[in-house]
Amino acid sequence: MSGLDKSRLIELLEYPRQRILQSMELNQCPHAGFFNHTDMQCINCHQGMECTWMNHNDETVAVDQKTAEELKQQLLVAVDFIDSSLSPHHLSRRQCECENCTWLKKVQKALDIPAV
Repeated sequence: MSGLDKSRLIELLEYPRQRILQSMELNQCPHAGFFNHTDMQCINCHQGMECTWMNHNDETVAVDQKTAEELKQQLLVAVDFIDSSLSPHHLSRRQCECENCTWLKKVQKALDIPAV
């Protein structure tokens, strides 16, 4: 895993941050999107994964202190999030040039994942 470029992985976290924040409904959140693992409201919230991910990867977290392997794991979670938001017409992603598919291709290249 030493071949992974940490600065590139950190840069790739920016897009899913934007997408996850856009998808979150925070007007009723008593913690303003900061996941509290002891609060039953957070534990039962449908946005638990998004809050947890953001709390580990937003701009205030020292992601540069994370290992390349930790960054890779966080990007893989983000890939799942972005991938799950794609509509059915994205089945032929090789030719799609939307922001989601473009970001997914960049991550695949950075992590050396075979294209789907």
